[in-house]
Amino acid sequence: MNKSKTAIVYNSVYGSTKKYAEWLHNELKYIVFEIDKVKPEELAVYTSLIVMSGVYGAKMPAVRFLKNNWDKLKEKKIILIAVGMAPEGNWWDKLTHFLIPQSIKKRIKYFKIQGKYKEQGEIKKEHLDRIIKYILKQ
Repeated sequence: MNKSKTAIVYNSVYGSTKKYAEWLHNELKYIVFEIDKVKPEELAVYTSLIVMSGVYGAKMPAVRFLKNNWDKLKEKKIILIAVGMAPEGNWWDKLTHFLIPQSIKKRIKYFKIQGKYKEQGEIKKEHLDRIIKYILKQ
């Protein structure tokens, strides 16, 4: 993914997703926007987006952002990263993935990584390794 043509867009309630977005920024030098503060028009210059958010009861604010702006984003290459307490592949993670509209799901690459809620869970930069590897191959 081209550095000048890729942006990170994130939502974070408890801080885990923000920290992951910062780590990605430091590693890949992509510009970072908060979901609630960015306008879709600001993203027009980017061909690729890394969209990240926490998962709350199997729902992601990032999916709402994608749905609300899909007409402006659908031609972009999009990686969606779910950050949550539920381990990848468990029932909650599968439900989170299932709740992404099919029209969006078929056009994105989805990843799930470990989040943290208060003192529960642990985030590590290494959780991003497979995502960074995937990005660098693109």
